[in-house]
Amino acid sequence: MNWKEIRKAVLDGKPIVLIDDRREFEADLVYPAEIASSEVVNFMLSAKGLLCLTMDMDEALKRGFFSLPIKEGETNFLIPVDYRETFTGITAEERALTARKIAEGLGVEAFRYPGHLHLLGGVGLNRRKGHTESSLELMEFLGFKRYALIVEILDDEGDSHNRDYALAFAGEHGLPVLTTDDIWKEFVRRKQLIKVYANARLPTRYGDFRIIAFDNELDFREHVAIVKEPYGEVPLVRVHSKCLTGDTLASLKCDCGSQLSNALRMIAQEGGILLYMNQEGRGIGLKEKIKAYELQDKDLDTVEANEALGHKADERTYEAAFQMLRALGVSKIRLITNNPAKAKALEEFGIEVVEIIPAPGEVTEHNRPYLRVKAEKLGHRLPFEV
Repeated sequence: MNWKEIRKAVLDGKPIVLIDDRREFEADLVYPAEIASSEVVNFMLSAKGLLCLTMDMDEALKRGFFSLPIKEGETNFLIPVDYRETFTGITAEERALTARKIAEGLGVEAFRYPGHLHLLGGVGLNRRKGHTESSLELMEFLGFKRYALIVEILDDEGDSHNRDYALAFAGEHGLPVLTTDDIWKEFVRRKQLIKVYANARLPTRYGDFRIIAFDNELDFREHVAIVKEPYGEVPLVRVHSKCLTGDTLASLKCDCGSQLSNALRMIAQEGGILLYMNQEGRGIGLKEKIKAYELQDKDLDTVEANEALGHKADERTYEAAFQMLRALGVSKIRLITNNPAKAKALEEFGIEVVEIIPAPGEVTEHNRPYLRVKAEKLGHRLPFEV
């Protein structure tokens, strides 16, 4: 991502096209409120959506702006306003002025309401991955204040979910294009939201370890690290997703329990880190995993069962694992895994995977079909025949 080039385009008066490929499947124009001009606002209005100004919700409430009724998880609308010294507040010039005055930090007493510039309150990208929250982080990445003008791009039929139209619009006007995924990944790289909370001795049948708990403001789940010191500059690392049935109840339907045991043995001998991630059932949760088991009893495989329940084959993410490693001062690892996607995900955030070490697991008559699906449908490279 070349942030300098994007900033230059913005300073030349070009809004950014921000596309959400996962959540809302819409595209918005985004521009810093602090440098809004009548020309930029007029151009943004040509996108035909609702022109809004985004700001951090806490900041908005502190300055006296007040929220309209909302449902949890939805966009936080505040009362729309006009700057008091505008005439009607509706013109492009007046809306640009209102935007700049909000970005200056003026309180609600400097504005009339209800007005013509709609306000949206962001609650943090770690809590909601919407355009509102993404636009605020984007402004910060580019060196502007956390206030943005945004407007949906509508196609000729008034549809806000036409990705091809949005890309064509960007190409026609020479606008930079980013996705909300781009913003999320940069957010994870820049803002350390997982920190060590507690570090205690953990004697086990495999050897003596330290167990580390974290304050986690990234995904708000309880993950832990099991550490054998010293582990050097390029430690042996296993990123292991929680599996109650396999790890704790000795289920033979998977190889999770045996992989966990073998990884702990390897780390006990050599030193290293096992990240125990609270991502049950490849990220779908325990209840849904058991429901998937029920479907597997009816001859669906693990991927088919997840998809039949409306989930992806694998919904795990590795942002938290990346930040846990960084909290432990680790940037290079030798990764114990059979899953190339896991290594790729960590590398995308900046962890250097120096070596991939196969993760041995036990093969049984019960888990053989499960392992075969791992290899054939999920691309795992198993160190044994199934």
